[in-house]
Amino acid sequence: MPELPPELEREILVELVFKADRQNLNLKLTLCLVARRVQFWIDSIFYEVVSLTSQRSAVKFLTLVRSNEKPPGFFTVVKRLCLTVAVKAVTAFGILGVCTAVEALACWVDFYPEPDLPVLISRLPLRRLSIEFHHFSRIPLNPSTWLSSLTHLELFTWLALSAPDLSRLAHLPCLTFVAVNNVHMSKELVAEVRTSCPRLQALVLLQRPNEIRRPYLRMAQNDPHIVVQEQSRNPVQDWEAAHFGYPDMWSRAEASMVASLVGG
Repeated sequence: MPELPPELEREILVELVFKADRQNLNLKLTLCLVARRVQFWIDSIFYEVVSLTSQRSAVKFLTLVRSNEKPPGFFTVVKRLCLTVAVKAVTAFGILGVCTAVEALACWVDFYPEPDLPVLISRLPLRRLSIEFHHFSRIPLNPSTWLSSLTHLELFTWLALSAPDLSRLAHLPCLTFVAVNNVHMSKELVAEVRTSCPRLQALVLLQRPNEIRRPYLRMAQNDPHIVVQEQSRNPVQDWEAAHFGYPDMWSRAEASMVASLVGG
């Protein structure tokens, strides 16, 4: 039986196996037994997306990282990382110190008591970031790798915002998509986002399920670049979706914007 080129073998693994059945953990183990020579591919594909939804799972992952079971630098294969609020800051600090090539980060961690956590985030080559606003405001602007690469930013807020708070977005020249939960938003704050992001294609205002639409959101009816969207009931799954080719918050917003522009 003729052998396939290595590049094609890897493509088949990605498209037909992992993306088709990304939740099947037994699949990875079976493939490792059947095809030992592609075990590194399987590992690298499997760890491209890491979602840690509990402190226990985060500690388990960090233990693996520090165990030297993988080759040096292996965890730079992690490109999409989700750390939920259940993960402690000290654990998140250890993980981000090793996963240094993350391009899409959901950091829903309480930073206390790790004052250097924002510094680690600033060194990542981020294209997408989801984070609480006041933690976002602590990420250093200079020097920062992410300033020239970030295109998608989701901010959620626990406290009220002001226009000067949002003016920080002006330091991110490549931003094209911004999402904010609308509980603390206003007409003035929406205008500040639009002003601070000259390349903005869509501003997504997220509302809780069954939340009454606030009066200022009527402006969205006249501006196709403002999209009102219900928050996902499964935010971790929504965060992972784009990597596997499924619709997510951003693709839904883009589709809504395009439909509004076409519909006139």
